[in-house]
Amino acid sequence: MVFLPQCHSTNDELMLLTKNSAVPEGMVVFTDNQIKGKGQRGNDWISDPGRNVLMSVLLLPKFIAPASQFNLNLISGLAIVETLRRETSKKILLKWPNDVYLNEKKIAGILIESIVRGSKIEASIVGVGLNVNQHEFSVSNATSLFIEEGAEFDKLEIMESFLCNMERWYLKLKNGVNEEILATYHNLLMWRGEKRIFRSSKGEFEGEIIGINNQGQLEISSVNGLMTFNIKEVEFIR
Repeated sequence: MVFLPQCHSTNDELMLLTKNSAVPEGMVVFTDNQIKGKGQRGNDWISDPGRNVLMSVLLLPKFIAPASQFNLNLISGLAIVETLRRETSKKILLKWPNDVYLNEKKIAGILIESIVRGSKIEASIVGVGLNVNQHEFSVSNATSLFIEEGAEFDKLEIMESFLCNMERWYLKLKNGVNEEILATYHNLLMWRGEKRIFRSSKGEFEGEIIGINNQGQLEISSVNGLMTFNIKEVEFIR
């Protein structure tokens, strides 16, 4: 485990370590302050220094085909949900593909970056940003444990809890317990089974999330039939 008081990105730091040396699976890099924290879709991950869990963990999932690496997103989200359930009784949901929502506001994000060689994943860096003790945000749809519960939390305890939960789900994935993983994910999937408005390259449309398929694509039922989307191809509107 490596602690950096400040860095550009824990994912970048762990990726550099992985490429330049023999790093054991489960290696963790965490920091109090990310200058250029990365979110999904090329967005920045903004966090007040010293307030939140900002970490990356190395996995060596050579048993997973590159086309199935979305499973790492699933188990990472499930591990965060279980971690949060120890601290709050408020509703927690997973927003496809990699956000965690508490009380209808974003509390955590996941960014997975992999090294793929041929037909194998050589290494995957699982980056997690989890809002713990931040008091306020510049956007209205973000929250933290402090905001929701009115108390500060031990970041290291939460990080340790996440790593334990992540290991348990990772071993399930390694042992081929995919149906349980997918069923648990679907039970937590935001807007599943509800009529909602989405936006794609063809404009806004009404649809109902069915779930995700074996390629990790989001499936939405609409008047035009079953539609499937990759990351960045669909936006949640209302």
